[in-house]
Amino acid sequence: MAGAHGGQDGSAQDGSVRGYVKPGFESVRDVFASGRPGVNAALAVHVGGERVIDVWRGPDQREDSIMSVYSATKGASGMVLAVLIDRGLVDPDAPVARYWPEFAAGGKEDVTVRLLASHQAGLVNVDGGFTFPELLAHAPLAERLAAQAPLWEPGTAHGYHALTIGTLLDELVRRVTGLPLGEFFRREIAEPYGVDFFIGLPEEQEPRIVPVKPLGLGADGPPPAGLPPFFLRAMNVDPRAGASGPRGDLPGMREFRAAGVPSIGGFGSARGLAALYAAVLPGDRAPLIGEETIRTVTAVQAAGQDVALPFPTSFGLVFHVPARYAGPASFGHDGASGAQAYADPSRGVAFGYVVDTPLGGGADPLTGELSTAIAEVVG
Repeated sequence: MAGAHGGQDGSAQDGSVRGYVKPGFESVRDVFASGRPGVNAALAVHVGGERVIDVWRGPDQREDSIMSVYSATKGASGMVLAVLIDRGLVDPDAPVARYWPEFAAGGKEDVTVRLLASHQAGLVNVDGGFTFPELLAHAPLAERLAAQAPLWEPGTAHGYHALTIGTLLDELVRRVTGLPLGEFFRREIAEPYGVDFFIGLPEEQEPRIVPVKPLGLGADGPPPAGLPPFFLRAMNVDPRAGASGPRGDLPGMREFRAAGVPSIGGFGSARGLAALYAAVLPGDRAPLIGEETIRTVTAVQAAGQDVALPFPTSFGLVFHVPARYAGPASFGHDGASGAQAYADPSRGVAFGYVVDTPLGGGADPLTGELSTAIAEVVG
């Protein structure tokens, strides 16, 4: 699918857009082409079960490239939880301790899956913080979270569990299925539905990576001023001593890529992110989950001022509801790299976008312009 300016691998030195655009969607391609010069990016969109856009641009971007998507990984992890709910293996209103008995410690015996998955459990960190090796190894951090007393009364507030929600969901999935979340995702979602996305990147996929530029947060030096205390805790940052957590470019570390951290450790293509959300919409095969489950996981559970972020947020079960820069009926998750992925059932749209140059956290604002352009075409 290389364009006129593309080489054999679909790359191009002039930043021109390559790939496929269904007639009628040229305006969306034009918005994509207007993005920041010199960045590597890709966009894929499904409408009504059909892939209508599959394009990429940038000097290093190829047809088969993948990138780190940071917290857009949470959307894939949320899909795993949705599948378990759909199959009757997890009751969102059951105490987490029903599946994970040790979790009842610290006064958490009544904390439900619903509270846990909507960032209301007060477990943005553990006392004293945790180390990078604990995050990668999973079990040490899961054990500490099970023993941890909540940092606020669960259900009285919500605060973005930036890193820990992945560990919490992973342990829940392990207790229910016997598999790590990333492995369950591979077997039950990625392979059956052709989703080019990995939570735990196999070594043979390494040559496909386009590196994402470092985010800044977590690098050497003090954290930015003005961040809420719970955010500093959530990101394992001690405001008195600068960054105490992982430093440098995490996606640049093979150890990190292989670990499959379900909060921030996913790697994939725009094509894969769009396919993930297309899997829950009507198409040429049975949707991954039923409509009742979609309603369950996308009903707003917590909305308003986030105690861990300096702005309001709105969550269903794991998902942003609505997705940032998308329509009011959408659900999905973005990432600090600028990646964005969502489904909009009202329009039959599934959207995936990856980019290698962050703009300060969260979805690239270009995704809002792209979403608007798609809505104008679809109606």
